[in-house]
Amino acid sequence: MNLISHLLGYVVDLLAALLGSVLLLRAWVYTLAIPTSDPIAKFCEVLTDWLVQPVVRSTGGRIGRWHWPALLCAFAVAILSSILSRLLFGVPMSLLGLFVSPFALLGRWATELVLWGTVIWAVLTWLRSPSPVIRTLGFLVEPFLRPIRRVIPPVRGVDLSPVFVFILCQLVLILITPLARGIV
Repeated sequence: MNLISHLLGYVVDLLAALLGSVLLLRAWVYTLAIPTSDPIAKFCEVLTDWLVQPVVRSTGGRIGRWHWPALLCAFAVAILSSILSRLLFGVPMSLLGLFVSPFALLGRWATELVLWGTVIWAVLTWLRSPSPVIRTLGFLVEPFLRPIRRVIPPVRGVDLSPVFVFILCQLVLILITPLARGIV
């Protein structure tokens, strides 16, 4: 495998991960009913409308409780990324690997969103930043922090739930990353 295809493979993986993650974030923002005027919601909409709107139109504008057009687009990006990665990196294409890889990629992207969202939210709250994004980030990561807070209460006023979410996300990533690469 030559250097050009190797570099191109990394660029494809990076762009697919970014696009897929923003599509998943758009679906999560929609599910939590965050207003479209919110900066994070607007960011997701602006970056992904070119891909999501044709799917919305083809479904007659029906979205449902989950933003299915955004999820379908994320799945399509995961399938395309799996195929292109195999071609560019020279990984053998097994039928099982091609079937499992897109689902694992979606899981990896979702886990990374939770991980980074929690880290950014925790740092901004510790710094007491006046950013309007803090409230929305807190709203986005709260469903993942809440179950841990029930089990592990704050220690001397310090909320340790972000640390445990970080550790759990890392464990999930250790398990799911080989599957996302098609290693089955």
